Amino acid sequence: MRQYLYKEGCEPIIVDGRAKKSKLNEGWYESPVSFIKTTDFNCDPDDKIKVQQLCESIEGIKDCLNGMLNLSKMKLSELRDFAYRHYDESMIDIRTKKNAIIRIN
Repeated sequence: MRQYLYKEGCEPIIVDGRAKKSKLNEGWYESPVSFIKTTDFNCDPDDKIKVQQLCESIEGIKDCLNGMLNLSKMKLSELRDFAYRHYDESMIDIRTKKNAIIRIN
């Protein structure tokens, strides 16, 4: 599966499973949470609850973006689950993979 990798000061890159390990060894991360500055988001680093909420929000966006990269590789059940987690419950009624991808996009 393809996914985004992140490195401080660099644009995110898209890698597949084969390239992932070598990029991680070169200092890339699976999530920007590894190096973000909470103050860039108006979040006090000493406010543990807000920091947790910020990190969870960023992780959710990262997961959604990575999922979008792989829509064509997902089974219908995976598409329904992805749509339910990132959109709304009405997406569960999708009956074909093609319609799922169209509605998600």
